[in-house]
Amino acid sequence: MKILKVRKAGHTGTLDPFAQGILVVCLNAGTKLVPFLVEEDKEYQAILHLGIETDTQDITGRIIKDNRPVRIANTQIGQAFERFQGKIMQVPPMYSALKYNGVPLYQLARKGKEIERAPREVEIKELSIVKIDSPRVFFRVVCSKGTYIRTLANDLGKYLGCGAFLEKLNRTRSGSFQLEDSVTLENLEKTSLNEVENKWIFSPSRALSSLQEITVDEEISRKLYQGKKISSSELKGKNQIFLNLNGKIKILNPQGDLIAIAEAKDHRILDLGQPVWKLLRVFNRERQEGPDGKTG
Repeated sequence: MKILKVRKAGHTGTLDPFAQGILVVCLNAGTKLVPFLVEEDKEYQAILHLGIETDTQDITGRIIKDNRPVRIANTQIGQAFERFQGKIMQVPPMYSALKYNGVPLYQLARKGKEIERAPREVEIKELSIVKIDSPRVFFRVVCSKGTYIRTLANDLGKYLGCGAFLEKLNRTRSGSFQLEDSVTLENLEKTSLNEVENKWIFSPSRALSSLQEITVDEEISRKLYQGKKISSSELKGKNQIFLNLNGKIKILNPQGDLIAIAEAKDHRILDLGQPVWKLLRVFNRERQEGPDGKTG
């Protein structure tokens, strides 16, 4: 915050201490985007180490089971990876920031306490093996929010019957933000504020580039800034293009500034007398100028 001279900042998903990769940080008014950015998929490159289980499910933990040497065919490993694609249930690890009666689970785990955790549904959208160099499996995964890659590694090991832990983890994408477009803290400290803003700070609209968008005229823009409902017939009367609006969308004014985020109805079954969308967040007009409200 001191480097960028901002009032407040918020991130869209922590990284485990041993992990590396991209962390999206929202600045000032841009922190209003956090609830929407955390919903987006994340992509990782990782290394699964077969034959050993640790209490943290990763390389930093204490070994609790050692089943070396590992003798598992590559075809079996491939079948296991296929098994864990799609919607699966995960039990959150004890070494996590989830809270039990207000206390983070990792604090209880360090005291040797085990708390029962309810399984949660997550989605593994892509899971592919890059190469196998036993006992290591190099893989790539695209997943929904709330997915623990450590737990995925642990569950893969249990499924294979040999145990496993996560040896390395690198987050390469968070939503539309790519690792190659990011900056390290070390380089950030060496770069002028103007250069940082030009290279690595995005406008709210660009930060939400994965969402469908619609641009409205000045009259509708004013109504949206006032939180007023807009009917389908009003948009059609202005010849607004509906595209295939459905689900979360971003609404822009004629200058391309983000006015609001909304939940749109299926345009094919619109009731012209009803609101065309449900407003989820309206942004202050005066904060559209300058570095305020941007995301890095």
